[in-house]
Amino acid sequence: MTQIETQPKSLYYAIALNVWEYFSYYGMRALLVLYLTQKLLFTDNHAYALYGAYTALVYVTPIVGGVIADRYLGYYWSTLLGAATMVAGHLVLGLDGGGLYFGLALIICGYGLFKTNVSCLLGATYSREHTKRDSGFALMYVGGNIGSFISPILCAWAAQAWGWHYGFLLAAIGMAIGLVIFITGRRHFVAGNDPQWSALKEKGILSIKVLPITVLLIVVSAVFFSFALYYLFAGWILLACVIVSLYFLFFLFIKLDGKDKRSLLAICFFMIFGLIFWAFDQQGGSSISLFIERNVVRDFDGFTIPAAAFQSINPFAILIGGVIMSQVWYWLIKAGVRLSALFKITFGLLFLTFGFFMIMMGAKIAATTDGHASMMWVVVGMAVIGFAELFVDPVALSEITRLNPGGSVGFLAGLYMLITGSIANYAAAEIATLTSVETVKTAGDFLIKSASNYYNVFGAITKVSAIACIVLIMVSLVMYFARKQNA
Repeated sequence: MTQIETQPKSLYYAIALNVWEYFSYYGMRALLVLYLTQKLLFTDNHAYALYGAYTALVYVTPIVGGVIADRYLGYYWSTLLGAATMVAGHLVLGLDGGGLYFGLALIICGYGLFKTNVSCLLGATYSREHTKRDSGFALMYVGGNIGSFISPILCAWAAQAWGWHYGFLLAAIGMAIGLVIFITGRRHFVAGNDPQWSALKEKGILSIKVLPITVLLIVVSAVFFSFALYYLFAGWILLACVIVSLYFLFFLFIKLDGKDKRSLLAICFFMIFGLIFWAFDQQGGSSISLFIERNVVRDFDGFTIPAAAFQSINPFAILIGGVIMSQVWYWLIKAGVRLSALFKITFGLLFLTFGFFMIMMGAKIAATTDGHASMMWVVVGMAVIGFAELFVDPVALSEITRLNPGGSVGFLAGLYMLITGSIANYAAAEIATLTSVETVKTAGDFLIKSASNYYNVFGAITKVSAIACIVLIMVSLVMYFARKQNA
């Protein structure tokens, strides 16, 4: 009988840090587009472009942060510096006197040092065969979603009650709380069985000289990213990353045998549909957010719900849906039924289609009446879209680690995040610009014109998502009959 081990104490500090990191990131993100259009009076196109550039760069920098941690700093100091840099970024945003681009750039740099390294740091405190390793990482993910559920509500309330910058300051306070908790648990991370920490220490890399150099690198990088955001050339940075990644992908494909080649092609197939899914899903923080602000009736029992607070619907659906689906998967496995990854991703796109269909119907009602629609349409739509996420990333990443062509799981997981994170967010911003509204004569005309644009774009998303579902179903059927014929 396998002995069930206890969770290391490091897990609880990692969960607390993840809760507050999600709190700060998603709290600020819920405010960003609304702040740009309402406070800074950016046009819709400019706001979407900046939002897309920011979210794209956020998912690029963890590649560099991982290299810095592996070769120079170790996971602990990389995580700590990343968290501290994000606190600084949110504080700069919270200063009511500018600093928008530098604040966002600091968060980009901090996210790069933090995001993957906190998972590596936690993983190093488990033995390779620890029986509760998987459940520990699952708990850390759930903890993060608790933070992303709470933060849009609280940050939106602070911004509405006292001003935009108080919402950003609340995000900074949340990240600072997580950093303090993390520092108090230092002994549980560096005093365990972390071979990477020990190896770097033996090489003398973890010297006092490395930290000031890294801090200087962060400042220089933040200045560079500030210009990238201000002049909106993030797309060129992203293009360079894609070209380099495709170069390595091509040579990986060449050296693989037939079986691994088929595995790699299957993973690329998942990446393509993951890109489609997330380019649509990420409308939640941009076009859907402005649709809620402008066209959705948000009055409830004498209180106006802030538009940013609706961003809590997505993580709430993930939390509730995750509990439900874990039980469903357990029942299916117990019954001897194992659904293919392709089948699960098809379900994800099916739910995405239905979610956007609901939001599209809300936009249609607004466009054909007085420019307003009930919040029911977006609440149900966003909840279904959130639930759909459970069928995409966890499934695709699980398949990447299972297939592992050529022992290149790390590179392929990073490439998946580049495509479904950076590229998808950049594409999402381009899609969102299609909903932009030009200046019109009256407020009533503006609302109807705005709703009409949202209806057209959300309708197009619904159709493309439905077509993707049909393609996946057809591919699934072809593969099913091929297996039957070969059996």
